[in-house]
Amino acid sequence: MAGGFILERGSIGDLGSVTAGLLVLGGTIGAVVMGTPFPVLAGSVRRCRGLFRRELDLRRETAENIMRCAVLARRGGLASIESEAEAVENGLLRRALLLAVDGVPPTEIRRQLQIDITAEEDRAEADARVFEQAGGYAPTIGIIGAVIGLIQVMRQLGNVDEVGRGIATAFTSTLYGVALANLLLLPLAARIRSRARSAIGAKELILEGVTALGEGLSLRLIRTRLETFLEPGDGVPKRSNAPALAAQKALGKSA
Repeated sequence: MAGGFILERGSIGDLGSVTAGLLVLGGTIGAVVMGTPFPVLAGSVRRCRGLFRRELDLRRETAENIMRCAVLARRGGLASIESEAEAVENGLLRRALLLAVDGVPPTEIRRQLQIDITAEEDRAEADARVFEQAGGYAPTIGIIGAVIGLIQVMRQLGNVDEVGRGIATAFTSTLYGVALANLLLLPLAARIRSRARSAIGAKELILEGVTALGEGLSLRLIRTRLETFLEPGDGVPKRSNAPALAAQKALGKSA
């Protein structure tokens, strides 16, 4: 956008206006604060701070952990995976596996995890809606700024030079409002939803994997179910049971 403006022989300095910036930014923040409960506003700000950090996709690692527990459970029962479950770093996966170890029915495990997923969806949607609403306010505030600027221009109709400069400054507010909405606020809302979909996908993988484990399905069927949540070609390796096999070999040698 800046390049196109320069190609039209414009000067970037012409777009600078402290007054327009204060009016658009301050007005948008004020409108959002007035229309949003403080806990939701604080949550959206906290979520925004982590949006531009690199996102780690831990779904494959999570699937491998579930498969490793499935192999152990196939040989020694669900009670044998308790120590393995307690060592898992993912809090949701650890809770789900321990519920399975305690003998909680798979339907109840599914219900508990679904509650967690629904809550995460609601929080992410509320946070995204804050920026979406701000993206609706900003252009309107920009138009208000333009009208205020034109009112000042109309008072100086006798000075042609000042009139031209005043009109250009007035429309700067509109530019700021539209740019703030479409280049920052609405993309932030879209990014929040995108990150939330990725996080929910990882939780759904845990839901399906642990319930399949609790139902006693075959290892092949559990692996197939987990792979539906992974990227194409990024399947769960069959060597997920390598730790258990290595332990058996070591015991055989010592015997």
